[in-house]
Amino acid sequence: MGDAPAPAKADAPKEPQRRLRVSDLRPRSEPAPDDPPQEPDYSDGEYECLMAAAAPGQSPYFDGVKWADMDAEYAMAICADLLLKDQDVDAEVVAAFGRSLVKGGRLEMALEFSELAAMEGSGLAMNTLATLYNDGEIVPEDDETAFACYMAAAESGLSMGMHNVAYGYETGNGVARDIDKSLYYYQKAAFLGYEPSLLRLGTLYRDETHVTRDMQRAVDYLKMAARNGSADAAAHLGFIYETGENGYVKDIERALDYYFQAAEQDDVVALHNLGSLTYHGRDGVPQDTQAAFVFWGRAAKLGDMKSQRKVGRLLYEYGDVAAALKFYHLAAGQGDDVAQQLMRQIEGD
Repeated sequence: MGDAPAPAKADAPKEPQRRLRVSDLRPRSEPAPDDPPQEPDYSDGEYECLMAAAAPGQSPYFDGVKWADMDAEYAMAICADLLLKDQDVDAEVVAAFGRSLVKGGRLEMALEFSELAAMEGSGLAMNTLATLYNDGEIVPEDDETAFACYMAAAESGLSMGMHNVAYGYETGNGVARDIDKSLYYYQKAAFLGYEPSLLRLGTLYRDETHVTRDMQRAVDYLKMAARNGSADAAAHLGFIYETGENGYVKDIERALDYYFQAAEQDDVVALHNLGSLTYHGRDGVPQDTQAAFVFWGRAAKLGDMKSQRKVGRLLYEYGDVAAALKFYHLAAGQGDDVAQQLMRQIEGD
């Protein structure tokens, strides 16, 4: 028989790993006003990662990609391949990788890489850390720490961070509620062209939330947001021009322009309203039931409850009862009482 194995040594107790503290976050110092901007010397690989994963407003030297448009698997692969070949990359590239990891659900890795980039002053990384502390899935939920990280991101010059600070002050999430400070940070982010802040300011002035109603100011903010690609802003503008909301001038041609801009991005409000305009032939818009069916049908497939009921009505009028019931069921499943009643009339319950 062979020798008995030596007894295993007990592992030494591990000290708990210290997480990054808010006090560790150091925003990059702002350059002197007279200094010319220094464009980073990114490699081809760094640019590829940034194009796939960076956030809008992260840097003036690349556009970034909206969260909804990011292909997380592609972005993670591109950035990981770069980091495997070269670990000496810019902090903003590491931060972009962290953002892609969050989108891809790799939260532990996202935390690790975002902390590394945050220590180098990346505003995006600080913002990513804030969302992780808000969610509380990979680190203990801590709204105050999250807000402090958002503030660090804002102080680094990240417009997204400014927007999140504004939202924190507006809602009192992680900080004492302060509407004046909220408006200040929304305006700072809007000045940098950040689409969500432009949209939020537009709706605040339209709805008389926290501020005196100012429809011209609301429309101005919404137009800037729409120019920056906001489908929500375009849909709001379409409604304002269609209805003359709150005394604003009615202009059906402009309304249609903005509705179509939003509809091209599958905005269900714009699609539904276009369906209503063409079905009823209001305000000089030619009556066109087939066009209405197309608009409502698109919105219905995207899950819009009212459009599902409208499509059901049209299908019933066309004599396709089975298809009509299908759309009534969809609308009723979302709580539409009218669709529920129409469905019962057909089924005889």
